[in-house]
Amino acid sequence: MAEKETDAKTYAKALTSFVENGKALLELAEQESKEGLLQDYIRKKIRIELDQSLLGLIPAGARLFTSMSVKKKKDADELWKRSYQCAELQDAVEDFLQLGVQWDSFLEYLDKELHLGDRIFGQEPQVKCLSPDIPLIDAQTGGTLTLGKYLGRGEKVLLVLIRQFSCLLCRIHLKDLEAHKIALDACSVQVVVVSFGCREGALHWLAETGCQYDMVLDPHRKVYSAFGLRASLKKVLNFNNMLLYAEYVVANLEFPKGLPSIEDDMFQLGGDFVLDDQGRVLFSHCCDSPIDRPAVEDILKAL
Repeated sequence: MAEKETDAKTYAKALTSFVENGKALLELAEQESKEGLLQDYIRKKIRIELDQSLLGLIPAGARLFTSMSVKKKKDADELWKRSYQCAELQDAVEDFLQLGVQWDSFLEYLDKELHLGDRIFGQEPQVKCLSPDIPLIDAQTGGTLTLGKYLGRGEKVLLVLIRQFSCLLCRIHLKDLEAHKIALDACSVQVVVVSFGCREGALHWLAETGCQYDMVLDPHRKVYSAFGLRASLKKVLNFNNMLLYAEYVVANLEFPKGLPSIEDDMFQLGGDFVLDDQGRVLFSHCCDSPIDRPAVEDILKAL
């Protein structure tokens, strides 16, 4: 019994430390967001390399899990439930939950101020067929092309619309697709990676990832818009997501850092879309968060 009580107090101490850290990050963000243009705050102050930015909650979450000897949030939840009779832990969990509410409310405020919520994400009418005339850029050569390059060849085309170049989850998803090459080939599916970013960033991304798929650039986000993909701080940085990102840190997966010489959009969401050789949409998945990518098996089942 004494051992369980000691464990509960240890968990409470770890939670309290995490909450204090999270509150400090949130208070700093609220202060900085009121200084100058909000767009400048978003662009300059929310960066993975800045320990005191909102993204600092990710390593804080990793430290929380490590101090509890767990690797995932669900495992931490289970430990808290087992020891919840401890009043000190109860108070710490309540503070933790309250921080989550405050955190998400601030992000919702930012979305509203930036008018990112003017149109409800995922509710816009999606196209049922993409035009072959959509202009794109070949990431490797810099040459112009149209979507029609990939149509009319008797193959299906899986368009993987990525987020920012430094999105870890996008890279993991593409590795999963590469691991299922035989199954995709058997269904005559060609994978094409689509980015809204610049060519410098694309070349750096290709060199870092070693990705063998064709990559095209959609600088005006015509493909993104056609599928109703929007940007949202809350959908990317909400409290639950930050703790899920922390799981990747605990698993020793490093979040890539963007090139300092380019501007990227951390809050653009992605998706996976399969077209037939006439451009008709056979499968559509609009990501509701960076973590929300379809399983390759689900893509194949839809075909």
